[in-house]
Amino acid sequence: MRKKAFWVLTIICIALCVFISCDGGFGENELKVSSYSNGKSKVTVLVIRVKADAVGKLYNAYTPVADPPLTYTYSPAPLPDGVFITGDLVRDPGEFAGTYVIRQGTLELTGPNASKYTLKFIGNRFSIYGL
Repeated sequence: MRKKAFWVLTIICIALCVFISCDGGFGENELKVSSYSNGKSKVTVLVIRVKADAVGKLYNAYTPVADPPLTYTYSPAPLPDGVFITGDLVRDPGEFAGTYVIRQGTLELTGPNASKYTLKFIGNRFSIYGL
């Protein structure tokens, strides 16, 4: 009976891992709509989600190593007509082995239709690995 329970739990764990990794942190690959009411009028906000990719580098005390590019993914893809993502991500300062936060920096929505959308940024980590 224990072997059967072990295999059932193993299969459930594998299924959850596949579901979580396929999700990519965005949920459905479409525009998220939030509505709220301020008395009589109803306001609808369309959300574009931007998630920083986790990146890292090796620590070298003798020869400094340049940071790899800070990249991101977004949803929905492709972006709606007249909406562009411009600017750069930044990370917390530091050059010693450890974990640093990747932040939104100057990343923003631009273009003629950008005012119809709001950007939801999801940060990540920048890791410096010691030798």
